[in-house]
This record gives sequence, structure tokens and C-alpha cells, in this order.
Amino acid sequence: MGKKELGVAFLLALRSLQRGSRSSVVLTVIIIAMCFTNMVFLPGLFNGIGEGIITQIVDYEVGNVLVAPKSGEQYVTDLDATLDRINSMPGVARATPHFSKGATLKYRQRVLGVSVKAIKPGDEKYVSPLYSKMVTGSYLGEDDTGEVIIGKPVAGDATIKQEDEFQASLGGVRVGDAITIEYGNGYTKDYRVKGIYSTGWSSTDNNVFVTWSDMELVEGKPLDYAEYITVKAKPGYDEKYIKDTLQQYGVTEYVQTTGDLLKKAMGSVMQSFAIINMVSLLVGIIITTVVLFIVITIKTLNSRRQIGILKAIGVDKEVIMHTYGLQVVIMSLLGIFFGIIITALIGVYLSVNPIVTPEWSATLYLTPLDYLTNSLILFMASVVAGYVPAYQVSREDIQSAMRA
Repeated sequence: MGKKELGVAFLLALRSLQRGSRSSVVLTVIIIAMCFTNMVFLPGLFNGIGEGIITQIVDYEVGNVLVAPKSGEQYVTDLDATLDRINSMPGVARATPHFSKGATLKYRQRVLGVSVKAIKPGDEKYVSPLYSKMVTGSYLGEDDTGEVIIGKPVAGDATIKQEDEFQASLGGVRVGDAITIEYGNGYTKDYRVKGIYSTGWSSTDNNVFVTWSDMELVEGKPLDYAEYITVKAKPGYDEKYIKDTLQQYGVTEYVQTTGDLLKKAMGSVMQSFAIINMVSLLVGIIITTVVLFIVITIKTLNSRRQIGILKAIGVDKEVIMHTYGLQVVIMSLLGIFFGIIITALIGVYLSVNPIVTPEWSATLYLTPLDYLTNSLILFMASVVAGYVPAYQVSREDIQSAMRA
């Protein structure tokens, strides 16, 4: 078929769409747009959950690289020298230590078991956005003693009865209140609540944070050891490069990247998400193809008389087939365009109002490649759904078409 015939088919397709039932065209475009949205929404949401979990693990748990104790040892020792060595390495933005101790919180008639974590607030700011998640009050100062910041779930809500709480809390602690902390080693101290934070990551929000200086008072000696050290990489530096550099610089502790840890802890979860995404995509393709095939078949069959007239005046059957096939192509392109707009608007909405649970928060995570791939898949499904009935009807004889 030549360019001239294809141009005639395209012109006839446009004329048919302009002069035909506008409601039918609009409805078909909407169906295609909804099919596109259905295809990308669930995979995008699961991708968003996965990316959200990874981001929160990096921000509040391990940083880009985690330095853990050597095999058979409980702590990272010679802490000051280790931190100086790590912070002097190329590609390292900052390294900060963490130390936790089991404790019991007491406030009025409430008793709650938590983990009290010691941090160096100044260094922690470079590694974690915890300082920016204060709901009320303020973040810890470098040498604060006798003050703590606590997670919102730990603080609780005074308007909710204890028996109605989703999880145990202190029943409505506010900034400035005093709470008693009894540590596992017998040390007991009253602390002032300096701030209440909320990160949306449950393992962090269920903690209490004190300064490194304060934990030294609890231990009764200088704290020159840590449970682990989190390392933040500078922009543009790869995690594996940081890991390899640390080992080359003589950091003999157990060094792992976020990727290493996620393979162990989240590998099965990510695989499950990938399987769900694949099943969702296949189901979406099948549903989309079937729906479009039914809609286009009905539309094409309703145009059989018009097809008979075109044949009677000598229009070639291939031109007729392409005329109706190109109508579907045009409508599919419009549908995909509006589907992308709808999905983008949903993505913007969820970025402002993410889906939040006690464990994670999620937005719609879609890359340009996701949009392109799903657009091509839907376009091909639309072409198949449009050209098959167009081919069948274009092969009918004139009398059968005219009697329709």
C-alpha cells in the first residue's frame, strides 16, 4: 500500500471521527485513558512502597554504608580514631555512631519499655533528616544532658484512653514534661522532653534519643565504642566505592552497603513486589485488549453500511481497513495522552498526601521508562483490537455490508 492510499485512509479516518458520534469517540478515549491508568497505578504504587522503604532505611537506619563490629565482637571499638579515619576518606559526607540501651519509661501511671538511643546530634544532622521531623519542641543540642526527644507514638495522645490505644504509649506526654527512665544497668534519671518527632518509620518513631554525653553518664565512663556507625556518601559517589575505600583505608570492621543489607532483609519482599507488578501488568494488558476489542468491534460493525458504500464507490478494501484501524490508532494516542495526565495528577496528589501506615508511607513512583513502556504496550494492544475487526469487516462483500 502506497503513501497516497495511506494518506487517503488517514484523511477518511479523521473525517469519520469528526462527523461520527462524538460521544462514542469521547467514551472510547476515556476507556483507553482508564486502561492506561489501571495498568500503571498498582505497579507504580508498589514501586513507591519499595522506594519509600529503601529511603527510610537509608535515612533512619543504616545510611549509605554501615560499619558494624568485627565478627565475634559486640562493639566497634577505638571509636574516635575510627570516626576520624572514615570522615577523612574521599566520598564520605559524614560518619556518626549509634549506641542503644534497653530502658523503661515512667510517666504518671504509665510504664513503657523502649530502646534509648544515643547519638551525636551535630553529626547526625549530616546523615539523617531526623532533626527536620520535629512535630513540637526542638532537636537535641550537642552537649545536652537531662533532655530527650521521643517519637510521637511513644508520647501518645491524651485524648485516647489506654484501653483504646493501637499501641502502648505514655498517654500524652508534651514538650517540657518530665519522664523517668530506668536503664537496664540500674541507672535511673528524670529527663525533660525537649521535642517530639515523627518520621513515619515505626522502628525509629518507637525510640527515645539522648545525646552521647548523656549516655556516658548512664554508662559511668567515656563511650569510646558504638554498636555501629552509619556513613553518608557525598552526592555522586557510589556506595560500593565507599565500601571498597573504607576497606582499603584499613577499616577492619564489618562494612556493608545499603544494597548488601537490602538483599538480605528485603530481597524476598522486593521479589514479591516484582511478581505482583508482573501479574498486574499481564492482567491489565489482557483486560485492556479484550475491552478495546469489544468496544472497537461494536463500533466497526455499526459502520458496516458505511463500509458497503465506500466499497460500492470503488474504495480499495485495504484503504477501508486502514481507515477504521487508524481511527483506533488516533483514539488510542489521545487516550494514552490523557492517561499520562491522569496518572501524573494522581502522582502529584500522592506526593502531597502520601498513603501512610504505621510501618511505611508510599507515593506513586513511575519513571519515564515506565510511562514509555506502558504506552507502547497499550498502543500495540489498541492496534490489535482495532485492526482485527477492521480487517474482518473490510473483507465482506458489498451486498452483505449494505444489508447490515
